Amino acid sequence: MADKPVPPAPGTIIVAPKAEKKEKVYIWMPDAKGNLIKADALIVKKSFAKLPLDSQIALSEYLLGISNRRPTDSARQNLWADIVDGAVAAFKEGKKQSPWDVLRVMTENSPVTTGLTTSIIQYDTVNANATLNKIGKAIGFDMSLLTDADRADFLTKINAEAATGKTISRKATTGGYETVTTPSTFDPKSFTEAFLWAKVNLGDTKGIPSAAIKQISNVSTLLKAYGINNLSAREINAYGVAVASGDKTLDDLKLDFSTKAQKLYSAYSDRLKGTPGLTMADIAEPIIGTLSKVWEMDAGSFQFSDPDVIRFLNPDVTGKAPAPSITDVYNYALNHPNREKTKAGNEEARDSAISFIRASGMGI
Repeated sequence: MADKPVPPAPGTIIVAPKAEKKEKVYIWMPDAKGNLIKADALIVKKSFAKLPLDSQIALSEYLLGISNRRPTDSARQNLWADIVDGAVAAFKEGKKQSPWDVLRVMTENSPVTTGLTTSIIQYDTVNANATLNKIGKAIGFDMSLLTDADRADFLTKINAEAATGKTISRKATTGGYETVTTPSTFDPKSFTEAFLWAKVNLGDTKGIPSAAIKQISNVSTLLKAYGINNLSAREINAYGVAVASGDKTLDDLKLDFSTKAQKLYSAYSDRLKGTPGLTMADIAEPIIGTLSKVWEMDAGSFQFSDPDVIRFLNPDVTGKAPAPSITDVYNYALNHPNREKTKAGNEEARDSAISFIRASGMGI
C-alpha cells in the first residue's frame, strides 16, 4: 500500500511549478514604412480591430467577390485569422510573405463569383466602398475618378435603396397582431452599376469604363454599315455606354439606325423597311462592286463618303428621285475618266483608234 503524502509543516511556503511557456509563432508584417518585419502572429491576429480602413475594405472585397458572403465585422475577423495562418505557413517555409501577399494569392487562385448576389441591409463605410470597388473593377471603371464626396453620396443612396423592403407588425381587425412583409426589389449590383455609369463623362474617353470601349467600337461599326456619319463623338460614346450598361441592346440600335438611314437615304427607304437587318453597306455592295470592276480598283478602297458612291446612294436630297439601277452605275463608270486609266480602257481606246484609221482608208 502506497504511503500517504506527508502534509507540509505549518508556515511552509508553497511555490507552484512554472507553466510551460507557449512557443511564439511569427509572420512577416509590413511596418509603417512598408518594410517587412518579424511579428508575433497571435498579436497580429488580435490587432484586427486596429486595421486601417483600406485594409478592412480589401477584406470585404474578398468576401463579396470570392465567397459571396456578407462582409460583417465577424466575417472579416475570421478571414483575417485565416490569412494570418497562411502567412505563418509561408514564414515556416522560408517565404517572405505578409498577410496581404497571402490575400493576393488567395484571390488569384479562387474562382470569382459572378455578379453580386449578397444584399446587405445596412451598409457602412467599409462594405459600401468594397461594393463600389468590386463592381467598378468588373466594368473597368477608373475608381480614381470617384471623390470622397462621391463615395459618401453612394453610402447614403445605397442605404436608402437597401431599406426599401420592410417588415411591420400591425393590429389586426380580428384581434391580435399580424406581420406584413414588403419584399425588397433591391439589387445591389444593378444599383451600383447605375451609380457608376452616371459618373461617366461622355466627352472624355479616358473616363469611359473599359466595358464600354468595345461597345463604342461596335456602335461605330454599325453606324458605318448604315452610312450614318453625322453623329458627334459624344453621341457615339453615349450609345456605347447605353449598351454596356444594359439600357439598350445592339438590336435596339439597329432599329434606331435603320430609321435614321431611311431618312438619310430616302431612295432606299422602302428596301430598308421591307428587309429587317438590311444596311446601307448591303445596298452599296453591288454599286461598289460595279465601280471597282469597271475601274479595276480594289473594292475596299471605296468609302460611303466617296462622291462616286454617294451619288448613287443619295441621288436626290429632296427624296423624290428613284434609286438608280446597276445599269446606270455601269454606264457612269464606263464614261468616267477613271476608265481611261485601266488596262481595258487603254485597249478599247487603241482598238477605237485602229478602227478609225482603217475606216479613213489609212494604212497601219
